[in-house]
Amino acid sequence: MTDLTGIVVTGSNNVFLVETPDGALRRCAIKGKILRGLEGYYNSLAPGDRVRMEPDAFREDQGSILGMEDRRNLFWRWNEKGKSVQAIAANLDLVACVASARLPPFRPRFVDRVAVTTELENLPLLIVLNKSDLGADPGTEERLADYRRIGYEILTCSAREGRGVEELRDRIRGLTTAFVGQSGAGKSSLLNALEPGLGFRVGEVSEKYERGRHTTTRSVMITLGDGVTRIVDTPGFRRLAIRGIPRDSLVACFPEMKPLAEGCGYGLACGHQDEPGCSVRAGVEEGLVHPDRYESYLRVRSELDQTLEYAKKSGRPRRDYIDDDE
Repeated sequence: MTDLTGIVVTGSNNVFLVETPDGALRRCAIKGKILRGLEGYYNSLAPGDRVRMEPDAFREDQGSILGMEDRRNLFWRWNEKGKSVQAIAANLDLVACVASARLPPFRPRFVDRVAVTTELENLPLLIVLNKSDLGADPGTEERLADYRRIGYEILTCSAREGRGVEELRDRIRGLTTAFVGQSGAGKSSLLNALEPGLGFRVGEVSEKYERGRHTTTRSVMITLGDGVTRIVDTPGFRRLAIRGIPRDSLVACFPEMKPLAEGCGYGLACGHQDEPGCSVRAGVEEGLVHPDRYESYLRVRSELDQTLEYAKKSGRPRRDYIDDDE
């Protein structure tokens, strides 16, 4: 029997729903314990991963995953329970970070963490401000203006009123886009505004994978009615932890800080925290870096420092804890 290629739609625990080129869905287990190259990951595969599979000789809706093709990119988070990278969506063209203008309030620190992840993976970021019908306070408008200044694309929408939905549909047409956001931002409502019934289809795919048990706790990839646009619907996040990256590379993930850091007299050794004469700190004082963005940098940097210190004390640092200067 000829091997097939397919795209992972959803799954976990080494069992995944895979879409084959003819549009069929097969429930596939990984052949062997783990795919080569993915040791140390919290999960083996994510929606969007392209895999090689072997059809089941007796059941046409099942098969075995033999291997994974190289990823172009990956949207991920650090799974603090498993102490490893958790793959959320792979082989993306765009990440849409859905935020709420009000109820819940705009959370720029979460947006900053999404932005760091996309910068690490060289992924375009679209900030989608939903619930615009509720109005945005001056602080939110200020932060949005700063994101535009930095170079991030922003689209204002209202799923309730349909405002901005057509523009969003045009922006993602023909692309594979991961929609991420904190719980309550209205991501599901926005997706259903893009294509009525999409929420039902997401649940239907989940039920197919779970064999009758509905789930909204994992990412699911859906192809829209035009046949060319793919959306990865991700579960709502409470926070987005970032670990396992060299701490001195973090400043490069803040586009407005990167040129300042390159001219810093301390070079790569500078943590841009309390060093006298640091060019990044000077940039904050001169208004080149928004104080809240700088605070986001400091918080992530502190977490990376704490993780590295823990690894040193343990005596057996994980490979993904090791820093460039060690």
